[in-house]
Amino acid sequence: MIRMAIVGTGGMAQGHTRRFQELAGCRLMACCDIQPGRAAEFARAHNIAAAYTDFNEMLATEALDAVSIVASDRAHAPIALAAIRRGLHVMCEKPLADSLVNARRMAQAARKKGVLTAVNFSYRNPAATQKAAQMVRSGRLGRILHVEGSYLQCWLATPIWGDWHTTPAFLWRMSGRHGSLGTLGDIGVHLYDLAHFVVGPFAALSCELQQFDKGVKRIGDYVFDVNDSLVTTVRFAGGALGVLHATRWAVGQANTVSLRVYGDRGAIDLNLDRPPESQLRICQGAQAVARTLWKDVVCPPVPDMYARFIQSIRRKQQGQTSFDEGAMIQSYLQGSLDSAQRGGWVKIKAN
Repeated sequence: MIRMAIVGTGGMAQGHTRRFQELAGCRLMACCDIQPGRAAEFARAHNIAAAYTDFNEMLATEALDAVSIVASDRAHAPIALAAIRRGLHVMCEKPLADSLVNARRMAQAARKKGVLTAVNFSYRNPAATQKAAQMVRSGRLGRILHVEGSYLQCWLATPIWGDWHTTPAFLWRMSGRHGSLGTLGDIGVHLYDLAHFVVGPFAALSCELQQFDKGVKRIGDYVFDVNDSLVTTVRFAGGALGVLHATRWAVGQANTVSLRVYGDRGAIDLNLDRPPESQLRICQGAQAVARTLWKDVVCPPVPDMYARFIQSIRRKQQGQTSFDEGAMIQSYLQGSLDSAQRGGWVKIKAN
């Protein structure tokens, strides 16, 4: 039995809890949240035996094998480092940390202690994503030349998920004071990871970040001072050139994640907004390429990130995705911030 605890009991914790409780041989022993009463309420709702407001107390009291961190970005590093010191395996929400320095500290500590880690990049969950990565790595598309990707949301333009003016879950995402890196850190990080996972690591990037007038500059404690849209040009280590863009102003797009990869022998079109059976399409073969014909790709079922984490603990082997890889994605975020501030290209350094 793998004994786990959840740290942070906000909206994302619902999904973590549901999936871990569905997995055989995994038991949620405790939960923790700094907000008074919130962990206790969460524990009652999800039949979890113990609730805490101090994660150090929880780690000292409970007999655990692993923790899942669903707290704010700023809390990731101190919680993860405390768990790692106790030899616990750690799954963490994205982005891995609030800074590249902290992300690398977390990755180094995990390597030194020999614990297994994962970062919850949820767009690796679909079978289509896993199949796309396998196809590129196998060389089926030949030499990768060009990449185009986007992550589009519309909640700043329309109340599709509720009125952002009155919802803290939206307001903090526009406030640097509350730890947000804007669209870059919220959804850009998913797009960067998707491109990294399918195509390969970034060698350099050039990024432009833009904030747009919302008719109001602050609401209560939330000062709106972070980016709403990003456009990033990427040079991949394998030689391809790509453009990645994301925004919260994409009218007509609730939550659309897509990636198109063009090689000299074929191309794939991954769009996770389509039905599962048509999320991945391919144009390959002499006739198809000559006539620009696309066909759906059959994608066998795969474990999600939660199941992969538990499997890695059982097998005592690192799975998707380690803190090392999470720190690499964090370097793309930092590079984007540096590029947007200084202008021009930023080289990406290995961890």
